[in-house]
Parts: sequence; structure tokens; C-alpha cells
Amino acid sequence: HGTSHLYVSKRAAAMLGKPADQCNLVTLHIGSGASATAIKNGISVDTSMGMTPTAGLTMGTR
Repeated sequence: HGTSHLYVSKRAAAMLGKPADQCNLVTLHIGSGASATAIKNGISVDTSMGMTPTAGLTMGTR
């Protein structure tokens, strides 16, 4: 899901007319799998993905 969060954060920054390194965001990847990522100044600082497949957000595939 990392590439999805990267794309969404860069797209959001572009839509806001700001450099990515000046954006604080929460991005979501929602499909059969799901994850959330907190982004501070363009850098991922936390994610809902855990150490095991049962950690994190409830997903259709887990």
C-alpha cells in the first residue's frame, strides 16, 4: 500500500497547491485491503499496518 499512499499524498499536495514537504495529511487506501497513514511534512510518521496480517484495519482479505 506504500505506493498508493505516496501517490495520494503527492496528488493531494498538488491539488492544494503546496509542496509535499509542507503538507500534513492522513491518507487512506481502501479496497479489498485497507490502510491509513499519517503524513507530517511529507513524511510517513505512522501507519495502521501492523506486524502481523491480523493487525491494523479490518480488511476483506484478512
